[in-house]
Amino acid sequence: MRFSIVVLGVLCVFLGACSTFKFSQRTPASVKYVDPEYQQFQYLISEALSFRAEALKFAQAKKLDGPQSVSLTRDEGEYVRKVGARYLEIRKKLLEYAIREAKSFELNNQAVLNPYKGTETKTEFKGDKAAMTYYTYTANYIDPTDAEGAKRLFKMQMGLTAALLLMDNYLVAIQPYNENASLRYVLNYDTDQYRALQEIADSYSYPAYRDQLTAAIRFVDQVMAWRRSQGINTSDEESRLYEMTQSSLWYLAVRNGKNNSGAYDTIANLWNRLTLRGKRGARVVTYGVSMGFGNLVGLVETRKGYLYNMDTAEKEALIRDLKPLDVLLEKTPFRLTDKMIPGHYGHVAIWLGTEEQLKEIHAWDQLPKAIQDKVRSGHRIVEALRPGVQINTLEHFLNIDDFLVLRDTRPEVTDAYRRHAIMQAAAQVGKEYDFNFDVHTHERIVCSEIAYVVFSDIKWPLSETVRRYTISPDNVAQMAVGSNRIFEPVMMYYDGKRIYKDLPHSLTLLLKADDAAYAEFAKFQNL
Repeated sequence: MRFSIVVLGVLCVFLGACSTFKFSQRTPASVKYVDPEYQQFQYLISEALSFRAEALKFAQAKKLDGPQSVSLTRDEGEYVRKVGARYLEIRKKLLEYAIREAKSFELNNQAVLNPYKGTETKTEFKGDKAAMTYYTYTANYIDPTDAEGAKRLFKMQMGLTAALLLMDNYLVAIQPYNENASLRYVLNYDTDQYRALQEIADSYSYPAYRDQLTAAIRFVDQVMAWRRSQGINTSDEESRLYEMTQSSLWYLAVRNGKNNSGAYDTIANLWNRLTLRGKRGARVVTYGVSMGFGNLVGLVETRKGYLYNMDTAEKEALIRDLKPLDVLLEKTPFRLTDKMIPGHYGHVAIWLGTEEQLKEIHAWDQLPKAIQDKVRSGHRIVEALRPGVQINTLEHFLNIDDFLVLRDTRPEVTDAYRRHAIMQAAAQVGKEYDFNFDVHTHERIVCSEIAYVVFSDIKWPLSETVRRYTISPDNVAQMAVGSNRIFEPVMMYYDGKRIYKDLPHSLTLLLKADDAAYAEFAKFQNL
């Protein structure tokens, strides 16, 4: 089946504009920068994602999964035209952010990671000057440790995020209409609109733009990998931007080792498998989609979690009650992604333990000093986030509404087993996020895989998605229900409130994840 992925005109400007930077002034070292326009950018992202969800929902309802003609009412035809117009309106707003960062990724520009040596821009040359077989280019040396470098990186990530989001929005929300003959006729009704959309489609035919976008992705990856290797934390704001970049289909294709036409084919295959065109397309948003580019919608918060400002005394009591290797699950319904991940829970982490607890089981001395230092400073939760596997504080984790703690209560578990499992958890810190979502890979890891890796002797329930075996957060929680459960639910919060009554039964109800079960849960708990 012909698959025409439409890349935005933004790439023509984002990657092809022609100008140079002036030399930057070096400033005192700082790796934290938040752009003054970041909040407004978040609002635009939210608007773009809401548009995507609405358009995709309509496409699913009308079964726009092939070239066959689709009969539309007058109102539905008008809706399709409005979809195209709204896309162009949103694109115009986000395009500004991409244009601003075009210079860093022009054909004659090269971004160079330059840690501890200062941020500056130089004119360089390649080739043989004597033979007159050389060319000049602009080298943008970016030092992530100085203020100017941090600023450039932040703005660069905003521009890249905007470009990739717009690409995906066209693919997800416009392309299904454009590929269908009857819907193309509807879009043609507005000649100016159709011409604008067609120009965007035509822009994809230039391989140079795809190459430069790929280079931009890889440079940002290089910077983030360097920060991880140096133990340098990225600000929450920039981490969100990076997560948005990583959540695009184009990024997934690049990380699968494809570029140029290979990236084109990979994106087509991903889209064919994961959405309307796939064999498993009864639901538009499968687990693979929600954990891939669809998870992008979770990066814009509508509010903070109910447990975000937990009372200090309650937090300290919680820390006292937690034990090494407790499995932590959470739910964040204030993020759109929560509605896309099948099941109730959306994330899994491991409580490594306090220094005292780790010494009790003789695991402390086996931990690398870097991990020991983190634990002493309050970082005790190992979790796989899109910037990579990190060890974070409880405060960082508690931006959530629901919280579940599962404990391995098997009588045969020894301290030697616990030490091995703790070493397994610690060994994951610094690994990259697994964008293939395959539990059988070892160098990269996805959030819910953390339990699969740490408790390696347990036969976990796995799901086959896109020819890979994955494990969802609810798959993990399923091991704490039923008469043969391996884990015991020892602590539960629901909508920010502590739950005490019959936790196994309560968890069973929550894992059904439907309105009737939630109503039964509320009645059972007298909520």
